[in-house]
Amino acid sequence: MSAILIQKSKTQKKVSPRKDSSKYQSILKATRELVDEIGYRAISLKAISSRAGVSRNVLYNWWDGDLNLIVEEAILPNVVEWPIPNTGSLEEDLTEFIEKTIDVMHRPNVLAAYLELASHVVDEPEGLQRVAKKYRAPYARLLGKILQKAEISGELPTHNPDTDLHYSIVAQMISGCVLQFAISKKPGRRNAKAVLVKSILKLLT
Repeated sequence: MSAILIQKSKTQKKVSPRKDSSKYQSILKATRELVDEIGYRAISLKAISSRAGVSRNVLYNWWDGDLNLIVEEAILPNVVEWPIPNTGSLEEDLTEFIEKTIDVMHRPNVLAAYLELASHVVDEPEGLQRVAKKYRAPYARLLGKILQKAEISGELPTHNPDTDLHYSIVAQMISGCVLQFAISKKPGRRNAKAVLVKSILKLLT
């Protein structure tokens, strides 16, 4: 009997309770605040643990003490919690979707953290896979739901996956344009949202 119990304990996957804990939310909140206040380069594990009111051991247990992973999880959008826009108009739904994207990217210190994280992830296959799974894929799925709703209402022709642009490509175009205008100092970037919406609509129709 003891041998069976030992075998079960070895194969049983350990589930971290962090996602449902107030401590976890405090850490993410503290990290976001520090990114906004002092910028990515000035953040430390000590600063995060102090602001969140937790031991640094928690950061090592949950993120192996990897500052990049903590910042990534704190500032990259949790798209699965975004509501699906439902204005009754595809143009307005896209505008709302793009506005939400802008909101999470266009704060100076957050933008700097995005770029810093990108420089760490770009040569790290595991990091690229992680970002794709946790952030890029949900973002594309949400856009897909918006466009599928427009197909049902007749605002868009029925999507043909064999010949039409995949939703993920359209999502990459949107996020890429938003990021480009975020780092651009050109005055025209203020009109970028409207131009982007019109361009995406023209591309889709």
